[in-house]
Amino acid sequence: SSGINAEWPLRPGGINVFPSEDADKYVSISVKDEELESSVYEQMALASSAFAFSWSRWNADCGEKRQIVRAAENLTTHPVDEDMWKNYSCEPRKSYALKCTDDDDEMFDEKVEGTQFHPDIFHCLKEDASSKAVDILSNTSYTFVDNVSTWLFATKVLTFS
Repeated sequence: SSGINAEWPLRPGGINVFPSEDADKYVSISVKDEELESSVYEQMALASSAFAFSWSRWNADCGEKRQIVRAAENLTTHPVDEDMWKNYSCEPRKSYALKCTDDDDEMFDEKVEGTQFHPDIFHCLKEDASSKAVDILSNTSYTFVDNVSTWLFATKVLTFS
């Protein structure tokens, strides 16, 4: 990340989206491995020009060494249709598309048939991406990725979901 302090122009305007040191006293948090969390934020930033991300209801219950993230290809400015979201399991050495959805009654750890294990969520997303999405990912500017990364690390969306 560039080290830009993204919060300075927002707080005086009444916008405070950044967790304080004591935020865990006011909201529930998902305690996660910091190295894994950082890796997932970096991969999300790399993919964010062609994919939307959301919290998964299963993330809080999957343990410290695992993140479950919802993602969907989104090449428009419109919200993602609910049936387009997929859950992805991110672990220190592998990531994969999960068969279960947030609508299921129970979380079950089963990989989507016909998909592969990958070293990170970025490569999971590319496996099923359209050629247009792959082209967009290949041409995304470093500045865009750096800015998204800065926001993800500042807001800690996976911790506070």
